[in-house]
Amino acid sequence: MKKKHIIVGCLLVIGAIALGSTLAWWTWSTSSSEQTNVVVTVGGITIDYEDGENITNNNLIPTSTKEKGISKNITVSSTGQVYLDLNMAVVTLDDGLKDASFKYEIYNGSELITGGNFANSNAGDNIALLSGVEVTSSPTTYTLYIWIDGNMSNPNAMYNQNFEFRLNAEATDEKPDFAKQTLQKLGLTANEGTPDFSQEATTDEGIYSAQDDYGTSYYFRGAVENNYVKFANKYWRIIRINGDGTIRLIYDGTSAHANGESSSDRQIGISKFNNTFGDNAYVGYMYGQTGASSYSAAHANTNSSTIKTAVDNWYKTNIVDAGYSDKVADVIYCNDRSMKSGTGYGTTVTYYGTYQRIVDGINPVLTCTNQNDRFTVEDTTKGNGALTYPVGLITADELSMGGAVYAYGNSSYYLYTGDFYWTMSPSIFSDGGALVWRLDYAGYFSYNSVNSPLGVRPVLSLKSDINVTGRGTQSDPFVVQ
Repeated sequence: MKKKHIIVGCLLVIGAIALGSTLAWWTWSTSSSEQTNVVVTVGGITIDYEDGENITNNNLIPTSTKEKGISKNITVSSTGQVYLDLNMAVVTLDDGLKDASFKYEIYNGSELITGGNFANSNAGDNIALLSGVEVTSSPTTYTLYIWIDGNMSNPNAMYNQNFEFRLNAEATDEKPDFAKQTLQKLGLTANEGTPDFSQEATTDEGIYSAQDDYGTSYYFRGAVENNYVKFANKYWRIIRINGDGTIRLIYDGTSAHANGESSSDRQIGISKFNNTFGDNAYVGYMYGQTGASSYSAAHANTNSSTIKTAVDNWYKTNIVDAGYSDKVADVIYCNDRSMKSGTGYGTTVTYYGTYQRIVDGINPVLTCTNQNDRFTVEDTTKGNGALTYPVGLITADELSMGGAVYAYGNSSYYLYTGDFYWTMSPSIFSDGGALVWRLDYAGYFSYNSVNSPLGVRPVLSLKSDINVTGRGTQSDPFVVQ
């Protein structure tokens, strides 16, 4: 059920159709050399466009920073909980501006939401700026920047070029299924129901859904053959589509490896999880004080683990320095230090939450219990903001949902590599040692002392708005553009 409003200039509002619980609006304006703010209120939702919703300029010149181009504040609020899509329609765009140096970005404070360029844009295109953003009673201001990068090779080609864009918005009180949208964009479909996690998945069981900290997530299980990705000149396998629509990948080598293939190329090297094992703190991807007298002190995110340092160094060289970091999303990587029993500090025997889920009940989950364990870079609303780079490791729960079973070997599914490798999940502190979940060379699923040198397979998440080609197979992988 939707309500639609059309606005010409700043004052004329036409049309309102009520058709149930879902609300929507569209805003348009004629060109104007002097615009004032346009405020639209529909169904308790308010959107304030600074200088109107029309964006036009007949002589935007190359500049050294985006702040010297066009900037527009867009403030939104609501009396209820709704979800906003904000788009930018391309009305006119001269050919000289169809260039990668003509750029846009939208921010929430200092947080970049999305960005891109107009190299492949044409009149009639609708560019997504915000997708399914939750709007509450607290006003939120987004800033849109549009500029020509002065570092281009031929800046003279940009002079005396015209463009016109118009902002339009739609809102709904139904939370979008972002992961399903990404799944559909990749041409994939999910199964109904929940598989039997007490049985190893040795055949292609397909895709299933489960809740994560963002919404509904879709994960791959068994010997799947449609989750190959080529990104940053490396090959990856999709673990799952996160609930926010981003795509979670695990490193899988410099070439595309078949299910069941044993190859050291499927990891970036070996590392200890932590150099020392004699304290509960060392189950942490980051950790706090050893010999602590409280759980919070032991598991403060103060020190990087040995394996985090290895992953961060690899990411900087292969993603950041290679120019691929703009494709990577800041999402949660879970180092679940919730407890089944024990105190979680010092040398007290402690069983962590994953042990209860993987061994006792065989009930893996994709949610992360404590915010302190939800590793992110900038997100401090859902995550802990403790990471340097948006990269982590696979969890024991994801291995279980992918096809592993505790104390059994599975060499047939897509997560088998023929080598030991670490997860990000604590298991136990017992007999004076910290133990973390891992997979071994035979696909045997268990745990190891953190000071064991095992394989490292970075996990990162691609943004939901990336463009890909291919079908996701070994011979025709999804290729990130």
